[in-house]
Amino acid sequence: MSNPVLDLLNNHRSIRAYTNEPVTDDIVTTILSAANAGPNMNNYQPVTFIEITDQALKAEITAQVGMTYIESAARYFVVAVDFNKDLIGLTPEVRALAEERLATYAMLEGGIVSAGVALGRAQVAAEALGLGSVTMAGALGAFELYEQHLQLPKFVKAVMGFSIGYPAQEPGIKPKLPMAGMWMKDHYDQDQMVAAVTAYDQTMTTYYADRGVASSWVQNNTKLLTRPRDYTGLNNYPKQKGFRLS
Repeated sequence: MSNPVLDLLNNHRSIRAYTNEPVTDDIVTTILSAANAGPNMNNYQPVTFIEITDQALKAEITAQVGMTYIESAARYFVVAVDFNKDLIGLTPEVRALAEERLATYAMLEGGIVSAGVALGRAQVAAEALGLGSVTMAGALGAFELYEQHLQLPKFVKAVMGFSIGYPAQEPGIKPKLPMAGMWMKDHYDQDQMVAAVTAYDQTMTTYYADRGVASSWVQNNTKLLTRPRDYTGLNNYPKQKGFRLS
C-alpha cells in the first residue's frame, strides 16, 4: 500500500547536518501543533518542548555530549516530561495527593511514552514541510546543564533532544528489522526473533560495507552495550525530579 503519508513515514531519515537557512516561528508552530494533537496519557498532556536559543549554551551542550547537530541545527529543543502543568489550579490538599500519584514510576513511564508519540509526530510534520530532524536520547547526557539553565520545576524531567533544520545531507534510508522482528501473534516467539535478527544482521553488514564500515547490527550493539559508561547521574536524575523508581 502507498499514499503520501505512508511514503513520508517509510522514507524517514535522521538528519545530522543542516544548512544555514532559518526555520520560522510559523513553521515551528505548525510542527509543534501536530505534535500536540496526538494521543497522550489521560489527556494530562505531559510533554513540553523547551527551545534553547542561546547559541553559546547549544555549543556547551554539544561539547558535553559530542553531537554537533545540536549546535548547528536551526532550532534545538529539550523535550521534557511535564506533570507540573497538571498541578496548576489544585487546592493544597488535592495537590498533596496528586504529587504522591505523580511520583510513581507508572506516571513517569506514561509521560515518556507520551513524549515519544509527540516526537514521532513532530518528525513527520517537519519532514512534510521539507525539513530534516533528529531525536537524541544521548542529549540527556547534558541533563545537568538543562537543570542549571532551564529552570525545570519538580516533575519536569528532560527525556530527549530534538533538532530540526533544512537538510545539508542525504544519508539514505537505514534498513530496519524485517516484519518478523516486530510482529508476533499470541506469544513472544524467540526462534522467530533469532531468525529475524540473523537475517537483519546480514542486511546491516552489507549496508555498513557500502559505506566503508566493517560492522554489523550485532557488532554495533556489542560495542554500544559494553563500552564503559557511568550511569549513576542519569539513574538518579528521575529521583531528583520527584519520581520514585521503586
